[in-house]
Amino acid sequence: AVVSTQSTGDFSSQLQHLRVQDAEEYNMVKIKAGNGCPSTGAAASSNEGRRTKLNSEKLDYNFQVLKKRDEENTITKSQQKRKITRLQDTLNNLKSKFAKQEASFREENQQLADVYKRITDQFRELQKKSKHFQATDTKKFIDVWVMNEEEAVELAKKVLDEDRIIFTQQLGLNWSVPESAKVLEGEGRPLLAGEPVKQASTSSLKSARAAADDIIRAASEAGSGNLEQSRSTFGTEKGNVYSPVLIKSVLELLCAEADFLVEKKLVHLLAPLEHDERLLMKLDSIFKAIGVETEEDINRLTEYFIVKGDETTETATLIHPNEVLKAIRHFVSEGASPNKLLTQKPSNEFDEAAVERDSGNDANYWERLARVLPEIHERKWDALLEGLQNYHTVLTQRSKLIEETDKTAESELGTEDVIAAVYRVTCQSGLTDSPNAYHSIGGVKNMLLNLSSFVISFI
Repeated sequence: AVVSTQSTGDFSSQLQHLRVQDAEEYNMVKIKAGNGCPSTGAAASSNEGRRTKLNSEKLDYNFQVLKKRDEENTITKSQQKRKITRLQDTLNNLKSKFAKQEASFREENQQLADVYKRITDQFRELQKKSKHFQATDTKKFIDVWVMNEEEAVELAKKVLDEDRIIFTQQLGLNWSVPESAKVLEGEGRPLLAGEPVKQASTSSLKSARAAADDIIRAASEAGSGNLEQSRSTFGTEKGNVYSPVLIKSVLELLCAEADFLVEKKLVHLLAPLEHDERLLMKLDSIFKAIGVETEEDINRLTEYFIVKGDETTETATLIHPNEVLKAIRHFVSEGASPNKLLTQKPSNEFDEAAVERDSGNDANYWERLARVLPEIHERKWDALLEGLQNYHTVLTQRSKLIEETDKTAESELGTEDVIAAVYRVTCQSGLTDSPNAYHSIGGVKNMLLNLSSFVISFI
């Protein structure tokens, strides 16, 4: 307890000492601060004066700069005003020129419109005349063609008839119609203007319209439960890979997604018809647009509408309607028909290609008509003609010899008559009683007989 009391006293004395010391230091600092205030105030005043002078100089400089800039801006403003005035004059001149040119162009446009209208009217009139002359020339060409063709065919038939007679009667050979005579049946004959293209008789080349009609009827019969009738109408024995119900579904999908290929006027006209008839008429227009011409093309088109990997003939899955246009594009790009793809050109009032025809096969056709008789038959005709000419020559020579023989026989008869007449005259004159007379008469007779025998031997 005594020790803790001493420690407390020591701490109290030290604390008091520190208080006194801090108070002395505070008083000294206060005194120093009081003595330094006047000098600090004077320095502050001096600094304020210098700062004010500097600011004044700065303001004077800025004022001069702004004044200079104002002068420059005044000059620039006056220049811009003059420029605006000049541009305004230019604008006014351009406006007047524009007005004049607009009036000139409007007048020129009206003149050109009148010229265009007049030329269009002249062109249409020329179109009418051209079409008239084209139709007239085409009719004349067809008339001359048909007339010459009929004459040529008639002559060719006569030649074949004569050839048959020569073979059977003159040569004693069997005769059959030559292969070259097929041209008389129309094989290879070029089409004239307006003549329809002849369809082949086989079912594989049946027209697309007829095939679609058969498919729709067969599918309707199959839907009604008449399977036998359906098979007879559209059966696999005709070369059809897919069932008529499946193909009809494809055709209906085609009409539904490609109806933009059908003219709007035709759609309005087909509205009152039944579903199947309306479908058939739409298909006819769509087929012409994408180049489907035969039944084979319909089968090939069906392949593009069936999902790959599901190609069963009865229950195949069709593609999504959104893929129909893509399928049509692939079908057209790969070729719709083995013969050719129908390419449609924009309609034109005057289509020169529409009145032209392919004349590349004309020369070949007329050459075949001229050579309807085979070359081997012509050689036989030449050989027969040569033999008949030789036979005619021999007969002519025989006829001449017969005539000469007849003349000689007549001359002999005449000689004998002369001799008989001389003999009668001699007898009447009394020369027969004389030996010399007999001798002279016999000599004359022998001489005449020798002469006649010489002539006969010479002939």
